[in-house]
Amino acid sequence: MCISIPFAEAQQIDNSPLLRKALTEYQSLRFTDAIRELKRVLEKDPENVSAQEMMAGSNRNIKDYDEAVRWYGELCKLKNIKPEWALYYAEALANKEKYEQSEQWYRKFLSMKPGDRRADAFSRTNFNSFSRNAGEYRVTYSSINTDASEYSPMYYKDGLIFVSNRSQKTRFVFQWDRTSYSDLYIVDKLEDITEANPDSTGKLVKESKPSKYIASNNSGTERSILSLFASNKIQTDEEESEPYLLRGKVKSSFHEGPSVLLPEGTLLFTRNNYVGGKAAKSNNGVNKLKLYTASGPGWNKITPFPYNNNEYSTGHPTVSQDGRILIFASDMPRGFGGTDLYYCVRTGDGKKWGRPTNLGPKINTEGNEQFPFLHKDGKLYFSSTGHPGLGGLDIFEVVLKDLKAVGSPKNIGIDINSSSDDFGFIMDGPAKSGYFSSNRRGNDDIYQFTRMEYTVTLKGKVIDAGTNVPIPGTRVILRNNGLTDTLVANFNGEFTRVLSKETDYELSGSRMSYVSRQSFLSTVGITADSTINVIVKLNRAENMQQWVSDNCETLKKTFSMDNIYYDLDQAEIRPDAIPTLDRIAVIMQKNPEISIISASHTDSRATDNYNRQLSLRRGEAARSYLISKGIDGRRIEVKYYGKSRLVNSCVEGVNCPETEQQMNRRTEFEVILNDVNITQLNCND
Repeated sequence: MCISIPFAEAQQIDNSPLLRKALTEYQSLRFTDAIRELKRVLEKDPENVSAQEMMAGSNRNIKDYDEAVRWYGELCKLKNIKPEWALYYAEALANKEKYEQSEQWYRKFLSMKPGDRRADAFSRTNFNSFSRNAGEYRVTYSSINTDASEYSPMYYKDGLIFVSNRSQKTRFVFQWDRTSYSDLYIVDKLEDITEANPDSTGKLVKESKPSKYIASNNSGTERSILSLFASNKIQTDEEESEPYLLRGKVKSSFHEGPSVLLPEGTLLFTRNNYVGGKAAKSNNGVNKLKLYTASGPGWNKITPFPYNNNEYSTGHPTVSQDGRILIFASDMPRGFGGTDLYYCVRTGDGKKWGRPTNLGPKINTEGNEQFPFLHKDGKLYFSSTGHPGLGGLDIFEVVLKDLKAVGSPKNIGIDINSSSDDFGFIMDGPAKSGYFSSNRRGNDDIYQFTRMEYTVTLKGKVIDAGTNVPIPGTRVILRNNGLTDTLVANFNGEFTRVLSKETDYELSGSRMSYVSRQSFLSTVGITADSTINVIVKLNRAENMQQWVSDNCETLKKTFSMDNIYYDLDQAEIRPDAIPTLDRIAVIMQKNPEISIISASHTDSRATDNYNRQLSLRRGEAARSYLISKGIDGRRIEVKYYGKSRLVNSCVEGVNCPETEQQMNRRTEFEVILNDVNITQLNCND
């Protein structure tokens, strides 16, 4: 549930009845219906920019990222584009893990809005930093999920309260995306929440009697919320493990959402602007979100938060352990951007909240900051679209001292964050486990996590492959993520190094009079203290191999092969690469004794996994072209390195021109003769 609604501004449109109807649906936040009407408009008038803009915005709001990329891409082909188109296109591309293109459009937006701190930060982002703590958390899919949405868990007694829009057999739906309204649910015991197969949703709650909902076409929420607990709930032993609906006065005909329990037992929760059986709207017709407290027996006394307002939203509460500090999200005026985080302090008697204070520019950005969680150790966790992340809402942590940020918020990394929305994070007291929400599989789901603290150590030994005798002084080279570490084997031929988690490495040994060998190792999937033992066996150069070494410089010139290059985020062979590939084919036809390695690479932007797959596609494309020219495919080995072998200093976070980024998007060709890699041979040795 997001609490900021991008309400469509008045647009200059033609007199088409179809377009006017689509605009009405769009401005009423009925985005699914708007898409249906816009399809009819665009069938008759494919170049209608107003329709394209609303189509892009509608798909953005219902989080159909493929369609959002498509329509913002069309808008950004126009001669005069709006700054927000560039921004939303950059965000949608990131949602699809097209980080290279996303960065380009953040730069475009920054050129149009040079004062935007968010765009500046994204354009300089070191995406590699998000994977540095990979493997710190083990994440599993929760058994409380259904084929509907579940999100924003909160610790409650021995279990959880969470939000869900799982169906309750009502004929009324939330018109934003045609889903059911959200309510609060309770699961009594944490041990009843188990790991589940994400490809099979959990059981739905047992059906309750249908409730009569009040239809609301513009309730002002982008993501659904929840309803709460029935004090008169009757439960059998068979039902003990199932989440159940929170009824009573907390449940309304609209959305109920993220909540928190105050120390005295009062529930502070988010709901649409609805109290005492009456709903209210802002001046522009939007039913905003508000905070309410539920107190008394069965939480049946509902009291509005004193700083609610019909013209802006308040929601997503979290409180300190002693209940004195409240932090919440709001799009109230004079903030830094869409939604900001604010805090209130309870007065001495504990009955009143002081006026809200903005948490400041270290935390709040031009984007949306939402879903805060204040841990007892003083760290604030929250979700943001304004701090650099992997796409959508990412979860960040920052230490608070005297309610001020100490340093900059830190992205908690790829174990928990994804290219989709990640939010609603909570953690237990010892900071060992917790829960969070994500829509990475389409609907919002709740995931469990456990902190994994461990070290992966590499221990190796270099030996002569023929005699098994150690070879002291051998250079052992480790390559990963564009970085190269050179280790030197000690007197016993041994070497050691602590490795990064969730990382692939290339390892090679090099020694005079020996043939260098490459091997690969990985820490991906290792989740406990581990030692990787490696024996590097080097073969002494035989006569033919020694001949290759002795004629190193001549052979390098004879079999020199140029690189070929690729367009941004593409693996297709470009026209300028064809002459190079044709020359390589001729060399291989004239010299059947050689084979080659098609070694492909990417620039530093995007995730490790994405880049590995992209470089594989590039290597296979080059191989396929050579096969089409009559070369035996068995003579061509494909290796793919992703971003682990950059040729310049354009690591993630460095502001490099595209001419330099282009140098990394390449396929190199290594020549093998007599089992010796001529290309990598060091003639000085």
